[in-house]
Amino acid sequence: MSRNRIAIFALTGGIILAATIESAESTQDSPSSSGAPAGGSQRAAVLDLVRIFNECSQIQDLNELMKEQADGFAKEAAQRRKVIEDKQVELGAFRPGTQDHSARRKDLVRLNIDANVWLKVSEQTVEQEKFDWTRIIYEKSVTAAEEVAKERGYDIVLQRTPFKPDEIEQEVQALRRLVQDRAVIYHVPEIDITDLVIRRLDAAYKAAGGKKQLGELAPINASSP
Repeated sequence: MSRNRIAIFALTGGIILAATIESAESTQDSPSSSGAPAGGSQRAAVLDLVRIFNECSQIQDLNELMKEQADGFAKEAAQRRKVIEDKQVELGAFRPGTQDHSARRKDLVRLNIDANVWLKVSEQTVEQEKFDWTRIIYEKSVTAAEEVAKERGYDIVLQRTPFKPDEIEQEVQALRRLVQDRAVIYHVPEIDITDLVIRRLDAAYKAAGGKKQLGELAPINASSP
């Protein structure tokens, strides 16, 4: 996955993601129009994963849950900072070398250690969730694409990456990576199965219970380490 693409669960300062790409609605929903041509030629379809990772219902619900989790993360972090700052001010009221100063200094050290451990564990938890859900959605997309391809007589499905140089870093290396990542240079709209795959994913997600099946993401709160 190129860094200029799939925006799933992008956590930067506790905020989440987005991206959109033009929809190419297939005009050949009838299986009769997608049979293999005479002569045994192979037929290829294309799939836009960026749109799938932005538009399918499960991704949108996951993004909402991740946003709530990120807000909780930011709130807890602010509370911990405030406690540490107050303890730091309190420590300044005592003379170094005294028993009171030593006890409060140890308390301040402990609070800092606890906060750092909590921060590290929380970040690891978020990253693991992003990894797990990205893998799950990708695998579901591959399965749905395979089903659609078999139903419509396609022998191969290629990943379509739109060429949008204005949305990447304006340097030659970034442009070269974008060019190298593009497996499809040209295609006719009729072989784009992205809409079909999104509809299939959404239908399966709804049938399985929708947002209820996601459960609760790992909490990031005061009960964390």
